[in-house]
Amino acid sequence: MTDAAPGLRERKRRATRLAIQQAALRIAIEHGLSAVTVDEVSRRADVSPRTFFNYFPSKEQAILGDDPTLPQGEDVETFVAGGPTGELLADLGTLLVHSAHELVDERGLIGERQQVLRANPELFSQRMASMKEFQAGIQTVVEQRLRLEDGLPETGDPTGDGSPPRSDEDDAVRRRARLASLVGMAALRHAWWEWSESDADAHLVDELERSFADLGALVSRSLV
Repeated sequence: MTDAAPGLRERKRRATRLAIQQAALRIAIEHGLSAVTVDEVSRRADVSPRTFFNYFPSKEQAILGDDPTLPQGEDVETFVAGGPTGELLADLGTLLVHSAHELVDERGLIGERQQVLRANPELFSQRMASMKEFQAGIQTVVEQRLRLEDGLPETGDPTGDGSPPRSDEDDAVRRRARLASLVGMAALRHAWWEWSESDADAHLVDELERSFADLGALVSRSLV
């Protein structure tokens, strides 16, 4: 599944975003994390500091790159409502494909980023925290869908303001939603590995679709 070629403005935006990340990573590799400053990254990327902040809120985020995020609006609403196919894992795959469209598909950064993360555990911890937040977001929308399918109220989470405690049904839905979110994250990670090791023409979105198709085939086979 390949997207239509981006327009000139989008290509320039992607090129600038990539240049900033490349500059930040190479400074960190060559001189250490302490040498990475917004001014130096901007100088190497040939942009102004103001432009830097239009793309990244901090030097750390420029090194880490884009965090995966769930799409907003219609895509999530369709998923929560039980679409587009009615099969939970297949639909979760579709939702994560929309998320993958927002990532910068630049495999050339992978090796350098891993090198910097290995040398700076605090950055690795930050990346893990962002992935945990992403997984929690997936769990939330899966739980919303499961509660709707089971005819339960929108939320069973206690808020500390006198709302009723979780019921056994609430706990069952939460467990299933967490399991589905972790399976989805595993498929995403599998797709990322396959993509990083594939030929130059491969696309992350295509690999993600393949990973969820393989997952569906494995689940179906186990039920036979």
